[in-house]
Amino acid sequence: MIGLGAIPLCNLVWATTDLGTLGNPYVTISPNSGPPGTKITITVSHIPDISKTSYPYPDLYIYLPFSQPFGTTLTSHCGGQDCFPIYTHDDALKQDFADRVITFSLPSTNNSKPIFLNGFENSVCDVTVNGKIMERFSTLCNTKDEPQGTYQIKLAWMLESDSEQIHTTNIIPFIVTPGISPSAGPVADNGDIILKEYQNGTISQAQFYAELKARGWTDEQVRQALAVIGKLPHQMGISGPDYKLSVYQTNSTASSANTTQKNTTISEISQPEIKQDINITKIKEQDNASFPVQQNASTIKPTQSNSAFQPPQNDSIWNGIIIGLSIAAATIMVGVVIFVKMHRSKENAR
Repeated sequence: MIGLGAIPLCNLVWATTDLGTLGNPYVTISPNSGPPGTKITITVSHIPDISKTSYPYPDLYIYLPFSQPFGTTLTSHCGGQDCFPIYTHDDALKQDFADRVITFSLPSTNNSKPIFLNGFENSVCDVTVNGKIMERFSTLCNTKDEPQGTYQIKLAWMLESDSEQIHTTNIIPFIVTPGISPSAGPVADNGDIILKEYQNGTISQAQFYAELKARGWTDEQVRQALAVIGKLPHQMGISGPDYKLSVYQTNSTASSANTTQKNTTISEISQPEIKQDINITKIKEQDNASFPVQQNASTIKPTQSNSAFQPPQNDSIWNGIIIGLSIAAATIMVGVVIFVKMHRSKENAR
């Protein structure tokens, strides 16, 4: 009888655990809205110490409603939503009160395909808590788009021995906005039209690059497209690396322009020098027919007169001639004087 009376008493003690007195943690979400495929981060902080609570022990659960529209919830005791504990009585006994960071991405047909790692199929939609995977959604992740609407993310205390005993602490809304159509995304749509226009010369090279880059084309994709339409440098007879087409053509154009300008300048400067050399040579041949002068035209000014200029080597020749004539004249005079004296001496002797 005593034993039978003790059972209801124990049940009465267990039922007196008040979940509403455990406290409410702080919760933040980023972002609070977005289209299918959005990555969501939920941070739970200021987690209360429940290590002193008596049995039945409480745990803190998170409820995620995003798989509910598809009917693929993993548990049945969470009202059709996915739920799992993020903080337990055992964690409290270990003094593990660290913030819980929950991350996952919404289902979207634009999501990347799941990958196999360590024997499991992992996807961006998998729910992680502080980097540890809690739930996997590889099948749903990239095959469905999350429907538009407002979703209620919930945190609640739940008794380990009775899942019906819950107390909600936080409700965080998240709004799923319209999704982005794959055709409207940054992909290479209408690339064939751009290629044809560039091939036909109806758009410039700058427009060609800008249009393809705006559609998400990579440099390698652009290079392959140029190869298809025969617009790579080597296909057009231009030397240089194919991957530097625009830079090479720009430099070549600038180089060609600079070369043309340089040649024109040289031609304009050198032409008067040639004429000047011819005129000076003719003048010197006329003024000094017996003594042609060889000079560098670049050292002679056009305004310089040749009539007053006497080369040093001509002065030496004239000086030699004058000296020679003076000596000859002196010799003749001496000879004349001797001849006269001899002639007078003969006449006196007679």
